[in-house]
This record gives sequence, C-alpha cells and structure tokens, in this order.
Amino acid sequence: MRISYEWLKEFVDIKKSPAELADDLSLFGHEVDSIKKQDDNTILDFEITPNRGDCLSILGMVREVAALYELKVKSEKLKVKIKNGKIDKNINIKIADPKICPRFTARIIDNIKIQESPKWMQERLKSYGFRPINNIVDITNYVMVATGQPLHAFDYDKIKAGLMNVRLSKKGEEVTTLDGKNRILPENAIIIEDSEKIYDLPGIMGGIKSEVDEKTKTIVLQGAIFDPVLIRLASKYLNHMTDASYRYERGVDFEGTVQGVNMAAELIIETCKATCGDLIDIISLKEKEIKIAFETSKINRLLGTNFSEQEIKNYLYRFGIACYDNIATIPTYRRFDLKIWQDIAEEVARIFGYNNLGKSNFDPAETTPNKDYIKREYIKDKLKEIGFTEIYSYSFTDEKSLQQFGFSKNDVPEIEKPISPETQYLRPSLIIPLLKAAAKNPWAPEINIFEIEKVFSKDKEWWELGVLTSGNSDVMLKKVCDILNVPFKINDADKNILEAYKIRRPIKYLILKIGDINIDSHDYSLEISENKYRPISRFAPTIRDLAFIIDATIDSQDVEKTILEASNVILLVELFDEFVSDKFGQNKKNLAYHIWLQDLEKPVDDQKANKIIENIIKKIEDKFNAKLRS
Repeated sequence: MRISYEWLKEFVDIKKSPAELADDLSLFGHEVDSIKKQDDNTILDFEITPNRGDCLSILGMVREVAALYELKVKSEKLKVKIKNGKIDKNINIKIADPKICPRFTARIIDNIKIQESPKWMQERLKSYGFRPINNIVDITNYVMVATGQPLHAFDYDKIKAGLMNVRLSKKGEEVTTLDGKNRILPENAIIIEDSEKIYDLPGIMGGIKSEVDEKTKTIVLQGAIFDPVLIRLASKYLNHMTDASYRYERGVDFEGTVQGVNMAAELIIETCKATCGDLIDIISLKEKEIKIAFETSKINRLLGTNFSEQEIKNYLYRFGIACYDNIATIPTYRRFDLKIWQDIAEEVARIFGYNNLGKSNFDPAETTPNKDYIKREYIKDKLKEIGFTEIYSYSFTDEKSLQQFGFSKNDVPEIEKPISPETQYLRPSLIIPLLKAAAKNPWAPEINIFEIEKVFSKDKEWWELGVLTSGNSDVMLKKVCDILNVPFKINDADKNILEAYKIRRPIKYLILKIGDINIDSHDYSLEISENKYRPISRFAPTIRDLAFIIDATIDSQDVEKTILEASNVILLVELFDEFVSDKFGQNKKNLAYHIWLQDLEKPVDDQKANKIIENIIKKIEDKFNAKLRS
C-alpha cells in the first residue's frame, strides 16, 4: 500500500522525516518496504496485513500515525458540505439478499460534464499507480485511496427503467466488462442488473453497458458494502483482481459509504458545476456493535506490565476505542481485527512499544507432564514404526464432503465468514481428510497414512485417530489394533465415495477416539528408542520370502523378532500377509514375510542366503511349532 507523506501531513502535523516515520511505523506493526522520492513528494510503500483493511487508505494511516504520536487529526479536512439540487430522476434499488449487500449508498448527479480531472489530482493518482481517465473516474479512484471506500459511477441514462437489482449470478450468465472482455460468470457472483441485462460486477469491474463516457450527462454515484467472501471467490474465479476487490476482500468500513459518496459528490460538483440529488442510503442489514470485555490484570499478566486501568483506557482511546466499565467499544473500521481481549492487549503493547516491554522473570515451578499429549505422541511413534506416514490437514471441510460422508451440516459448527466454500464447516471426522489425501496419490502402490487431530460437533470437540490403508490393509490394521490394544475392527470405504474421489483401489480405515484407546497404564514417557546407527552398505540387499503355518494365537511381531535374531545380516523383516483358513487346520493361520539380507563388507550370495534362511526356518519351527508353507 503506497502512502503519500505530503498527503498525510495535510491531516496530521508530522514532525518526523519520512525515514524516521518509516522506522517508527515498522515498530508499530506496519513494515515499510520502500521509500521513494517523486518530484516534491515522498511515497512510503507499506506491507499491510490481511486483517488490516482499514489501513488501505490515507484516512486509515492517518489514524495510525495520530495514535502513534498522539496527534490530533485535522477533521475539518474530512468534512463535506453539499448543497442538494432538485433532480427529477429516480432509481429503483432492489437487494435480493441483505447478506450480500448490507448497505447501498448512492446519489444521482445531473448536468455532468466529462473532462480531465484537475492536474493536482492526476499527479496524486499517478503516484499511486492509477492512470488518469476523466474527472468522474479519477474522482472515484481518488476517494477510494483517500477513504478506503470503493466507488463506482454509472451512466444513468443507460440503466433501463432506473433499475439496480443486486443479486447473485447463476452459473453461465455473462457480462461484458469495461475492458471489453465477455466474462462467463460462476454461480454466486454478486451482480447488478436492470430490466434487460447485467451491467456491473460490484467490487470487481463495471460493465460496458453502463459505462460513463464523453456523452454522459447524468450519473449514479454508488458506494456499498458487499460480502467480502463472495467478492474474493468471484475475483479468483475470473482471475481478475482490482483495487476495489482487494479492499473488499480485506474489509470495508460499514460506516464509510456515506463519507465516500459525499466526498466524491462534492469533488464532482466543484470540478464541473453539476447538480447533486439527495442521498440514498439503504441499510438492509445493520451491523452489530462490537464490544469486548477486558481485565486490567489479564492484560498486565500477558504483557508483563503493571498498567493501571486508566492507563490502558488512555492508550486505547488513542485508537478511537472508547471504554466504559472495562468494556471496549470497537470502531466499525476496526471490526475485522479486534475481536477478543488479547487483541485489545496487543493495541496497548503497540502504543507502549514492543521494545519497551520488559523481560518477565518467571519463578521456576514443577511441571506435570501432559499425559494426553504424551499418549498421542506415543501412538504416533508406534504407527510410524510399523510403516505408517502421518499427514497434516486443515480442520475445515465443505458441505459437499459432509453430504458424501453422511454427515448433516446442522450437526457441525459453521464458520461465520469462511474464506471459501471449502472452509465453511469444521470437520466432524478424520476420514474426510484421509480419503482426500489418498485421492491425491491414485497411483501409489500402497497407501498407509494416519492423522491424530481434533474433530468437532455442534457442542463439543475431541481428539481422534484416523488410520487409512490400501494394499495389504488387513495386516496393517491388525498391527495397529494390536499396538493400541483395541478390538480388531475395520471399515471398508464406500464404493460411491471412492468413485467420487477417483480412487481405483479398495480402501480400509479405522477411526478411534483417543480417549477410548486404553493404554494409559503404559509409561510412554520412559520408552526410549534404542535404534542404533547402522552404516550404509555399498551392496544391494538380497530379498527372500518365507511363509509359515502357525498357531493363530501367536503374535506376528514375536515371529518377526525371532527372525531378526537369526543373523546380523538381516536388515529388515516385513510382514506382508496374515490370514486364517480352515485348510491350514483348526486355529491355524498363515504368516508371510519379506526378509532383506545385507552385509556391510560383501554381497550376500545364494550360498550364504540359503544358510541364513535354513537357520530362520529351524528357529521358527522349533520355537513356535510352525511349518514352512511351500
């Protein structure tokens, strides 16, 4: 975000040089990327965080500078005086859904003369990267930079029946925008139409149908509040970001529409002696006032300070935050980043100065290990040991996924303002991200993945383990159940879901609440891995397979351990098949292993490999009364 140093000085008496101001604002939370000299002006280029949409304007940065240096804002510069004229023209504004457009502000301005904007305005716009077009377009851009409120001017005579119908688009509808491109719209883009066709994509780009040109005599000057999520989605779908969409996505002040429209109207009257109609201000959905309760002791504890209640209130007042009985009333332009008391504490820290916060000296205290955390880490380690890979996924999901997996959207928490439809709900089960992860690896020969994370319902949340496997899935899940001391029970993924995700193999999974895994008596914290470093051999391993018919009660890991003890050149033993069958005899099962043989000094030839395999067979047969399966 570019900010003109000279323009700032019109609103606050800054005594600091541009370089000093840049340093101070960087410590204040607004990092300055560059300082450039342009003629008689200096431009500071800031990096604005996504939650500080209020700073995407001169007015926003004026508030920050005034708070930083405890300066008074020259408010008379912001006052607008408009003498309304008599205009015998009307517009019919319809808003299909208050949520998509909570506020719509406009004025009809007559006797317009299209001409160049004043030179001072052109120069100022150029310093912000705007190309001057004409007085009307330039004024709307100028006011947007000044106040943060995106504006648009429509040619009144091109709007059929004076109708401005604000609604959501249907998939496949079309509009030709000001750049001459015919754009095919997605579902749920915000549009404005008249009785004939769509003529505007609010917050993104105007339509050529209602374009202001040299013949324009009357305009509708509009400033509104539109749903930021819908603006972002449409902008992303159309691959077209504008200065207006950038601001809408980050949040526009609900109370700023009137100021923006009036400021632009005044400039239009000044530049072309136009006649201005009455203000039209439709509030279809009133914004709730944000109040945050805070405690002085909590703020001091968090910051390591010793502020009095009055000192905290004084600091907050510099940001325009009024406090009464430890309740902070948040200005409308800060509703996007101030939501909880910790945010209030951060504002106090910014004013006081992060560099002035002292170091906290905490008394050493005995700590009790978090058993739940240790338990989760123990389970993770054990699953990794037997060949599973841990995945990490977002906690969000979408309505379509909920339906596919048989969950009702009414049973899970919904995000108030999701950044996209894919993040509209909190996930109720880990099977959703696990299957999506499997779908991203359709050609992998085998998938063995797990995740331990929180899942959610309307009224609670809990830790869950999700395990998913393909290939030799029964064997892998049996290992998991043995380790976790839970009954061997697996689920087959629904064929319809597999088809929907284009997964071309059987998938089995296991979902468990961590609280239901009964291994609390184990002292996980004392279990230390005894894995030792093994040098890498220059020689390729020799691989042999062995299968045994063995008593069904014998644990496969005991057999694996015995195989490993048979020779020091056995690099790895992997169970690849385990099943029970009557053809082996009563209570008998098959265990089959891959055995990797590798010597550090020389290749393992057939003679040596055969000798080792014979030794393994003898040990297994003697110890477990097993039989080699041919």
